Amino acid sequence: MKKILVFSFSFIGDAVLSTAVIQPLRKHFPDAHITFLVGPRAFDILATEPNIDAATVYDNRDEHAGWKGRLRLIKTLRRDKFDLVVNLRDSLTARCIGAKHWGMVRGESNRHAVTRYLEVLQRHGVDTTGAHPHLQLTEDEQTLAHCFLTEAGITSERLLIGIHLGGNWEYKLWDVEKYASVANAVCKEQNAAILLFAGPNEWELQAQIAKVMAVPPILIQTENLRHLAALISTCDVYIGNDTGPMHIAAAVDTPVVALFGSTNHIRSGPYGEKQTIVQSGIDLGCNPCHPGRHPGGCGAGSCEVIAGITVEQVLAAVEHHIIHGVYSKGN
Repeated sequence: MKKILVFSFSFIGDAVLSTAVIQPLRKHFPDAHITFLVGPRAFDILATEPNIDAATVYDNRDEHAGWKGRLRLIKTLRRDKFDLVVNLRDSLTARCIGAKHWGMVRGESNRHAVTRYLEVLQRHGVDTTGAHPHLQLTEDEQTLAHCFLTEAGITSERLLIGIHLGGNWEYKLWDVEKYASVANAVCKEQNAAILLFAGPNEWELQAQIAKVMAVPPILIQTENLRHLAALISTCDVYIGNDTGPMHIAAAVDTPVVALFGSTNHIRSGPYGEKQTIVQSGIDLGCNPCHPGRHPGGCGAGSCEVIAGITVEQVLAAVEHHIIHGVYSKGN
């Protein structure tokens, strides 16, 4: 196989999870040219990824929308004469570009996405032992992140906690004031510095929590996903909701404390051993409602299940990573 195309995803988190197939494909086809097909939002995180050869955009809301757009995409991909398509998104388009096709395995759906992606390779004899989502930061990306922290007055010896309180769906979000309480506690008890992450549409929310924090956080307002990943990689622990940055954190080997309520952690939780899932234990009978036929169908505008997570629960998970050193970075 000289040229391989991986049909990846539009959302950042899904695209990051799909990087789990890179290492086993590289090992099985050492001389292959590997291209990832991703959505516009996820393109930047893989465009300069050293472990793949290229990334190209599938824009189903613009250039590739509708049947005409799909035909346009098929013609473009057929010109590249791929030998193999690894179809992780179960796309019909992937079957139409004139290459050998490896598709999704039908079976029990309530399993982690990474497990299902790796099964695509396993059924064709590819060894996936130890495979996991991974982003390989370049030396320049790491240097830029450390320079940023140095300019902010953060020394390498100081404990650094990353917090991202946003998300693309209101039913995923934990209370802003509770995040502030967690931040205040780790600053007081652990003398930690806080990197407060936010997407472009979350900067107002970011400012709100900064105002009620006892120690001013370092506000991270970057639209560069590789820079975001590099900054997250410097953190000793990352805390956040079910979002793309959560998966980025796991993929750069930062211990993650992930808060779940309305979404299914079994299918979309952070992948790996350095992760802790925090849940309230409340069962409304409708949770998790995503994925499902009517996510957010209650119309409440927020999720009582994730709201029930306590500050003490989150602090206990953070302290597990910090104090006991069970999952300390570098081990």
